[in-house]
Amino acid sequence: MAQYAELPSHIQKRITEKKRKLGSKGHLTPRRIKEIDERMQVDFVYNSNKIEGSTLSRGETELILRGITIGKKNIPDALRGKDLGDILVAHNHSNAIDLIKKIAFDRVYKVTESDIKKIHGIIMKGVIASAGQYRNYDIDVKGAGFTPPPFYDISKHMRDLLHTLNSNPDELRPIELAAQIHYDFAWVHPFEDGNGRMSRLLLNLILVRNGYPFAVIKSVDKPQYLRALREMDISGNFKPFLIYVSRCVEQTLDLYLAPKKPSKKEEFLPLAKLAGGTPYSAEYLSLLARKGRIDAIKEGKTWKSTKKIISAYLKEQGK
Repeated sequence: MAQYAELPSHIQKRITEKKRKLGSKGHLTPRRIKEIDERMQVDFVYNSNKIEGSTLSRGETELILRGITIGKKNIPDALRGKDLGDILVAHNHSNAIDLIKKIAFDRVYKVTESDIKKIHGIIMKGVIASAGQYRNYDIDVKGAGFTPPPFYDISKHMRDLLHTLNSNPDELRPIELAAQIHYDFAWVHPFEDGNGRMSRLLLNLILVRNGYPFAVIKSVDKPQYLRALREMDISGNFKPFLIYVSRCVEQTLDLYLAPKKPSKKEEFLPLAKLAGGTPYSAEYLSLLARKGRIDAIKEGKTWKSTKKIISAYLKEQGK
């Protein structure tokens, strides 16, 4: 498991000041907080699943998280042809995040193995038969610099991990503890699948419990993310991963503290409005949306996308 590492003081000081500003009364309106919270939830689910190989776009992930009913016989047109497992695990994340937040907001509550299994069972419901159950066989992790412990030792290691999470015996600061729990969980690898997703959720449980917003480990940073983890696996140097996690936390704080609203290019607008100035009709753009050729969401009977997405598609088509 991970060894204690301390976040450099200048980074900790900078993050602490940003967290203080975010917590100052009246910095953000409730509506603005809700907008950013919803955006961050979509970003978290999209990126966490993309790291694990999901084929869903961010727009498709947002469509799923907006509360549409998902089932094997009930797949929206915009998601036809997409991997059902990818759809289900994105859909399941909403309930898992709700439970993570419920646990985090009760700061005296001690997280149990039953909680861990319950969260995993929610995420992987309908995806793997062993959702919510520890693996009962030994495994190797492809590309990792470590071998997870044998299956019969999982409960022992999980009890140790949860003691660290609940009691923080080394008196680590929140980001240090969150990074350590992420690494330790990934090392134990208690489940058949979904361990990376669980690691990132537990990281955020600790952050939220300590007054931080959700942090997103971005899929575009996957090489750096895995390299930092592997550095710990091979040499025992935990600092690169700790600094990487702190950067993710700081990026989220910066987003909440940014005074400007999303640019007009990032606003979701009806396709009928976006069709103007393009060689396509609103009907054709709707067809592209239904086929998943462009990222779009559906509100009621209206398909919506952004100027940025349409511009990118036009460029791709040489228009």
